[in-house]
Formats: sequence, C-alpha cells, structure tokens
Amino acid sequence: MDAPLYLPSQAYEVPEPVPQPMSTRTSSFADFLANPAAKAIITSEVPAFEAMVSTPMLKPHLDNMSPRSIVQFGSFKSDQLDRVDAKLKAANIVQGQAR
Repeated sequence: MDAPLYLPSQAYEVPEPVPQPMSTRTSSFADFLANPAAKAIITSEVPAFEAMVSTPMLKPHLDNMSPRSIVQFGSFKSDQLDRVDAKLKAANIVQGQAR
C-alpha cells in the first residue's frame, strides 16, 4: 500500500514562542545557557553550575530538565534556587523571545 502524497500547506505559519518569565522550575538548563543574564545569575548562586551541566550524564537532558527538577539528587539546593528565582524576577528576565 502506498502512502498518499500531500501538497505543502498554503496557510502554515511558523509558531512564535510566547515570552514568559524565566524560573528554575519552568526554564530548562539550555534556556539558562542561552541567556547570558540568566546564566550569570545562576552562576552567582551556584558557582559549579557550568561544571554540573557539562557532565555526560546530564548533557542529553539540557533541553528538557530544569534545575529544580534535580534538587532531589543533591545537585542543587532549594535555597540557592529560591535566590536565583528572586534575582530573575527582579531583573525581569524572560524566555521565549527570538534568539
């Protein structure tokens, strides 16, 4: 059985990301690495951040895991991430804008 051939859509529009505030709960590691201001904030509170995200075990998951999601493994402390969230909010840093 042959699969049907479909013509390209005439009305397709490329989706645009919706800007939203960055946080350690909703932003992935890749979001932090891509945003210099956010990266500076998390590095100021978690000095070993870059070493942590460069580990072979975590590298494949940079796009789909947030810092808050691995607190239970001891990599990050909740109080550190609370301070990061407060600084992100004070600086009004958002994700989802065109890079």
